[in-house]
Amino acid sequence: MTNLWQKSPPDLEIQLLRGELADGEWTLPDSGYRAFVFLSGSGVVRVAGGEVSFAAPCLIWLQAKRGTKLRIGAGSRGISLSVSEISFARAVGMGPNAQAIREALSHSLLVVKLEPKQARRLADNVEDMLDESLQEWPGMDDAVRHRLALFLIGAWRLSGPVMRESQPLPRTIMHRFLHAVELHLRDHWTIARYAEEVGVTAERLNVTVRRVAGRSPLAIIHARLVEEAISLLEGSSLPVAEIAETLGFQDPAYFSRFFKRETGRSPNKHRQHSALRAHSRHSFAAWP
Repeated sequence: MTNLWQKSPPDLEIQLLRGELADGEWTLPDSGYRAFVFLSGSGVVRVAGGEVSFAAPCLIWLQAKRGTKLRIGAGSRGISLSVSEISFARAVGMGPNAQAIREALSHSLLVVKLEPKQARRLADNVEDMLDESLQEWPGMDDAVRHRLALFLIGAWRLSGPVMRESQPLPRTIMHRFLHAVELHLRDHWTIARYAEEVGVTAERLNVTVRRVAGRSPLAIIHARLVEEAISLLEGSSLPVAEIAETLGFQDPAYFSRFFKRETGRSPNKHRQHSALRAHSRHSFAAWP
C-alpha cells in the first residue's frame, strides 16, 4: 500500500491499494473519516461491535474510532481516502442536502455493495483529487474541496434511501443464499462467508433471511445438514463416521452430537428407529 499523497491540503490523504501479494492490516486513527473503494478483493473490518466482512466491488465508509482495524486479502485493489473533520465540514457545506449527508455519513461503519461501474466512478473521483493536487494549479484547494463534495454526495446516495434500489432485494438475497447453501453445504462456511458470496453484510443477510424465512441463516444451514444426514442414514448402509465425512464433519463424534442436538436422537438411534418403522409398515402391509 503506497501513500501517494499527504500534502496540501494537510487534512486529506489519498492512498492507492495496488494489490499486494500478502494480506495487509491497518489500525485506523481515532479521528476523522476514512473511505475505501475496493475494485477487487475482500477483507474484514473490525470495530468495537464486532467485525464485518466485505467483498469487492464495494464502498466502505468509516467514522474513525479507537481500535478500528481493516484487514484486506492479498491482491485487493482500490483506493483509500482519509478525511479530517475540517475537510468533511468544508466539503459538506451548508447546502439543502448538507444535513442529510451529515446524518447518513455519521454512522461508525457503512459497507455498501456496488456495481463495478459505481465503484470505478467513485475511485476515479478520488484519483482526480490526487491528480489535481499534484499539478498544483491555481485554485487547487477549491477544486479538491469540490471533488470531495462530489464524492461525499455519491457515498450519501449509495448508502441511503436515494439509491435503495441499487441494493439487492430481499427475495434476491434469499435466492442467492439458498443457492450458495446448496453449493457449499459440506464446506461449513461461516455466515460471514455466505454474506460475502451473496454480496451483502452479515448483518443484512441475518435480518433478511429472518424476515423472509422466519429462521436465521444458521438454522437453515443446520436444517439442510440434518436432511442430508437423515437421507444417508435411512437410504444407505454407510457407517456413521463415513456419513460424517461425506457431510464435511472432520470429527464423527462432533457430528453425532450435532445430529442429536438437532433431532433428539443419535445417528445410530435414528437409523434403528427408521428400520423399525420400515419393518412395521412392511408387516402391516402383509395383513389380509
